[in-house]
Formats: sequence, C-alpha cells, structure tokens
Amino acid sequence: MATQSRVKSAERTMDVLNLLARMSTPLTTGEISEGVGMPKSTTYHLLNVMQERRFVSYWDDQRVWTLGIAAFEVGSSYMRNDPLVREGHRFLQALTTKTGATSHIAILQGSDVVYVDKWEPSTHGVRLVTDMGTRLPAHLTAVGRAILSRLSPEEVARIYDNYSWPTRTGEGPSSLAELQSVLEQVREQGFAEEVGNTTDGIACVASPLRTSHGRIAASMGVAFLSSLATPQALPEFRRAVLDTTDAFSAALGAL
Repeated sequence: MATQSRVKSAERTMDVLNLLARMSTPLTTGEISEGVGMPKSTTYHLLNVMQERRFVSYWDDQRVWTLGIAAFEVGSSYMRNDPLVREGHRFLQALTTKTGATSHIAILQGSDVVYVDKWEPSTHGVRLVTDMGTRLPAHLTAVGRAILSRLSPEEVARIYDNYSWPTRTGEGPSSLAELQSVLEQVREQGFAEEVGNTTDGIACVASPLRTSHGRIAASMGVAFLSSLATPQALPEFRRAVLDTTDAFSAALGAL
C-alpha cells in the first residue's frame, strides 16, 4: 500500500510539472488543482513539497506558481546531452548561413510540437514565437507537418481523435480530412510549408530528421518574412532545408 501511495504521489508530481510546463502564464493553486484533477488541499501540500525541492516557485504578490530552478536545471541537462541539440548547433548555424533566416529544430509531443533549439541570423529583426521550449499546435506548423507526414494516416487519426483544431491566425487545417490532404502533399514533395498559419507575415519550410533505422527523430526548418517567399527565392529555401536535413540525418544515423 505504501508503495502504491508513493507511485501515486510521483504521478501527481509529474502531472503538476507537465501542466506548468504547458502554460505560458503562472497558475494559482486552484487552477493547478482543477488542471490535474486533485483536491485543492492535496494540491497545496504537494506544491509545498515541490517548492522545498525547488521544482516550483511561489510568487506571494500574485499568489501564483511557476516552474522552479530545479526544473530548469533538469531541462538544461537534457538539452546539453540530447544528440539533437549537441549535433544540431552546427547544422542550424549552417542553415541560417545559407538562407539568412531563423532556423529551428522541433519534436512532436502528442498533437503539439516543442521547439528544442534555434539559431537566428546576426541581423535578425523579426520577433518569432519559436524560442526553445515553445509549444505550438503541430497541424499549424511546417515542422509539425514534416513529422506528421512520416506517420501513417491511422497514426495521425489517433493523434487527432476528438481534437478541437485551434488556430492562431484563422489559417490552417480545421479537420482531419484537411490535415490528411496537406500531409499527403508533404509526403510527395519531401518538405512542408506554411504561410501565416502560426504568425501573420511569416513563412516556414521544414523537413523531417531521420535516424539510421528511418525513425523520425524531429524536424528542422527555417522561418522568414512571407514577402521573401517569391517564386525565385522559395526554391532556394526548400533546397537549403532539404540539403541540411539530409546531412543532419546522416549524422544522426552515425550516433
């Protein structure tokens, strides 16, 4: 019984950490309680233990909770040791050098993508929403579509079962049928594109990253002003992304 209790506590701790990681704003005790489905008193006691271990922080002036320094330390350790990040820096830099655009790597988590690394040109003047740790709906992003395109239609259907199809700009697929059609085109051409689906005025091109066994580890893409997506320039962005992801995939296959 004691073992089951400890396991339950561990599950609840993970639920709290996942909830705080997904939210872009701090949460009250009540909001966390509702979000993880725990009684408020239990949530309060658990948060106090997590605060003692520095995994969460409490802000008295606002009466809200955020992730703590220990969570940051764990995440930083992951980033230092993840092959995608260790190997990725040189490929991100090379892609940005080729295109003059912001490059990034993302992974799929459920129906979202999480951006795990990013490289910006030195003269970059456009604010993007792709900072490390940012989570966006995969169906709206080129990096998300690049990964989803390598899944079977049945796997995609399972991910999007009872999905609410959120939008950021009013653009993008709003049903499974629409998404499956987009993904079929991505499979045929080998890269994904989107214009204005995540941020007005921004276009993205991305391609999947593969390991030695063909498994899709992540995707890499570039984001740039949609005004630059001319018939003359767009093929150059596509070729740079495809060449770089091929080289990065070869490096991942050697790990």
